[in-house]
Amino acid sequence: MAKKILAENLKQQAHKLAALKADAEKKAEALKDVALCIAAKVSATGQLYGSVGANQVAEELKKLGKDVDRKIITMKDAKNVGDFVALVHFHKEVTVEIPVKVVAENAPVEEKKAEAPVEAAPVEAPAQEEAAAVEE
Repeated sequence: MAKKILAENLKQQAHKLAALKADAEKKAEALKDVALCIAAKVSATGQLYGSVGANQVAEELKKLGKDVDRKIITMKDAKNVGDFVALVHFHKEVTVEIPVKVVAENAPVEEKKAEAPVEAAPVEAPAQEEAAAVEE
């Protein structure tokens, strides 16, 4: 009789573990194509004030509607601007790599401002040349 109970317990436990793994695979599939871009304050030398770690990755995922516990995310703290990888461990056999790009908060705004005058200047120059040619 004890063997029957043990066999039934093992069968139920195996079924439960299979269900947990299937659930983890479903969550992993939802995060498969996610890539994060995190803006952080940067000093003049390119060093971050503080670091970007699992907490910020969890917050960014939450903003995207993916509720992931920060405790299952492992990432080497990013102390510089660049590309990093965060690992999300849903199950001991199910892990997802999420690419994380750390950028400076103020850098994108400066780049856009620098591009606008460069594009506008050549457009105005031919118009002024045509006006000068018409006057002559």
